[in-house]
Amino acid sequence: MKLNENYVLKTVAGTPVVVPVGDAISNIKGMITLNGPAEDIWKALEQGEEFEEIVALLKSEYDVPEDVLRADLTAFLEKLEKYNILEK
Repeated sequence: MKLNENYVLKTVAGTPVVVPVGDAISNIKGMITLNGPAEDIWKALEQGEEFEEIVALLKSEYDVPEDVLRADLTAFLEKLEKYNILEK
């Protein structure tokens, strides 16, 4: 999994946001606000982590059942793919 290089993570007023740059500006108007787990996932993807590694990271950080983590991670990754933010 690889993040599209036309989307960058920034912090605006203490809030993590994904900002489209270059060609992506025409795809998404504005910024995408991330919560804590989504920011952790984004940073893991930037580091080249794969699905199972991200699940392990989330399990170590959050007190959530693994099946819920997997389902939420899958949904988040599918949304990123839908908007061409994540490339497989």
